[in-house]
Amino acid sequence: MKKLRTKGLTAASLVFASITLAGCSEPATSVKAEGGYSIDVLQLDGTDTLAFEPNAAFEPAEQSTIEFWVKPEWDATPDFDPVVLSNAGANGAAYLVAIQREKDGIALASGDEAEVAEFDFSDGKLHHVALIDLNGSIAVVVDGALVDEFAMTLEAMQTDGLYIGSAYGGDDGFEGVIGGLRLWDVAVPTESLAKYRTKDVFDPDEPHPDLEFLSVISNFAEDDIIVVEPS
Repeated sequence: MKKLRTKGLTAASLVFASITLAGCSEPATSVKAEGGYSIDVLQLDGTDTLAFEPNAAFEPAEQSTIEFWVKPEWDATPDFDPVVLSNAGANGAAYLVAIQREKDGIALASGDEAEVAEFDFSDGKLHHVALIDLNGSIAVVVDGALVDEFAMTLEAMQTDGLYIGSAYGGDDGFEGVIGGLRLWDVAVPTESLAKYRTKDVFDPDEPHPDLEFLSVISNFAEDDIIVVEPS
């Protein structure tokens, strides 16, 4: 597993944008879009994954938000639901997020609870997903629109680490694109999600209003994630 790098809140910026990814023969690490923004992405083939040692930054807070971009790209329907990311261990997952094998929904599991929100991911586009834990319910927001609300919350539990692109470092591997991962220790308002999904959260002129609660941000161009620590 990788050891984690850290970044203070005044560190250099990372930028993100909403686009449609075309098929390419080589793995992409970032994709440019309007305004000069880019999204850091992983191009996964279903066999590779990123794994990180356990860290308190991965644990869900009383309220929290999981935010990322995703584009499933499997042709043949697998016999499992490919996993985008999981924070999991021997006793289960604090959270496990998967795209349904038919590309018709997104699944979330935590502890003994599991729910599925319907959404069509089969259109070949990169979609922005946010799971907002309101400490009693979880709002599922895709491309800025509420698509479902689960009567559950993310459970804090001991895990073996954070896995991106699989369930436990090798199971239920994801084939396609994952990008722009952000983990927050706050329920980020939907208006902020909509505004900053295509903006640099560290923008010195207009930083994200909840920046003090950002705990993890991806740096997939270097196959890495960064734990954000207050400066």
